[in-house]
Amino acid sequence: MTDQMESSSRGNLPKIAGATLVVAAVAGVLYVNGGSSGKTSAMSQACAASRDTSQRVSALAKGEVAAMAIASAPEPMPEVTFTGPDGQKRKLEDFKGKTVLLNLWATWCVPCRGEMAALDRLQAAAGSDKFEVVTINVDTSRLERPKAFLGEIGAKNLAYYADPKAEIFFQLRQSGQALGLPTTFLIDGSGCQIGLMQGPANWDSEEGRSLVTRTAELSSRPTP
Repeated sequence: MTDQMESSSRGNLPKIAGATLVVAAVAGVLYVNGGSSGKTSAMSQACAASRDTSQRVSALAKGEVAAMAIASAPEPMPEVTFTGPDGQKRKLEDFKGKTVLLNLWATWCVPCRGEMAALDRLQAAAGSDKFEVVTINVDTSRLERPKAFLGEIGAKNLAYYADPKAEIFFQLRQSGQALGLPTTFLIDGSGCQIGLMQGPANWDSEEGRSLVTRTAELSSRPTP
């Protein structure tokens, strides 16, 4: 994560400093342990079938993706909206039935820039009707820069999703799930959060590919 932010686009976005890394670590522990006791049984029930998936892939969160906090009790991903490649509004429900690696990024975030090429390669290697890397840009000014940057690094496999008001970041921050950038969610085909990572990763590593492909395989199994 980074505390380097472009002055024209930082707005109310939080600075990510050393203290925040401690908060992120604590949040990861809470996430793995299923969060607070006040979470509703209805949410847990909605993702009951996803618990088996999270248990089976937990051992795969290692090496280059060891920082991925796997949920012991998966819950539905908050409903968020953003724009798709055609400029039309999209929502996570549009991807239902497909495992998604949802990544929030910005051009002023140095670690974000560093992992975009790896995310593009992951999409090239593992993208299918069962899995997609969904990277959502949250730049709020100079909106030509994200596409220009992706062109500079030769990213050809990632569809362009964006939220120029960064509302998705603030919504997820309020729920304690996005403390800074980059933030990445592993979401199964039922729309349930299997994992959460605060910070960058080498996503097209052997460990990264194994984690997402195994999640997609388990998520696409017929329900007993």
